Amino acid sequence: MHPWNDPRRYHAALHQQAQINKEAAERDRLAAKKGGGFGCLVFLLVVLFFKPLAEYFIDLYNTLAGYAHSLAALLDF
Repeated sequence: MHPWNDPRRYHAALHQQAQINKEAAERDRLAAKKGGGFGCLVFLLVVLFFKPLAEYFIDLYNTLAGYAHSLAALLDF
C-alpha cells in the first residue's frame, strides 16, 4: 500500500487533471465553433433594445414615487 504523499501518486493526479482540462477545453472549443457569434449578437440586441425601456420604467417609477411623497407631505402625512 502506498502512502498518500507518494510523489508518484501526486504527479499522476496532476497528469490526470491536465488531461481532464485538455478534454474540457477541446469540447468548449468545438461548442464555440458551432454557435459562432449568435449568442453574443442576441445579448447585444437585448441590451440595446430592452435596457432603455427598463431605464424608462425606472424613471417613471421614481417620478410617481416622488409625486406620492409630495402629496403625502402636502396633506401632512
